[in-house]
Amino acid sequence: MSQVLGPRELAALERIGDLMLPGDSDLPAFSQTGCIAFVDDLLRSMDPKDRDDVKTLLKILSLLPSPLLRAFVTLCQTRWTSTLRMIELGLKGLVMSLYYSNKTAPHYSGRKPCDVIGFSLQRL
Repeated sequence: MSQVLGPRELAALERIGDLMLPGDSDLPAFSQTGCIAFVDDLLRSMDPKDRDDVKTLLKILSLLPSPLLRAFVTLCQTRWTSTLRMIELGLKGLVMSLYYSNKTAPHYSGRKPCDVIGFSLQRL
């Protein structure tokens, strides 16, 4: 699926995405859209050092059971330290960029997030 991330790292990113974007009656959950299939598009454009740091972080987070992962994501959102703030910005940037790219897996047949919120880019 990814040429950059391994299966454990992808699974961790998908779990984090579902914590940040669990879905509701209108919006799909992060994992439902299949947008994670396009993660390499984002990762290839990253500085190699940053990409390696993301991979390492995801590998570590993949070891956490769901309650601890949820606690970690919540802790990052409290921004106690600049390191947690940077982790939150990185993870949120990756998750939100994938989700709101409006790219979905071929198996996804629901409404795309940008369609639900009524967002559309138009050329002027």
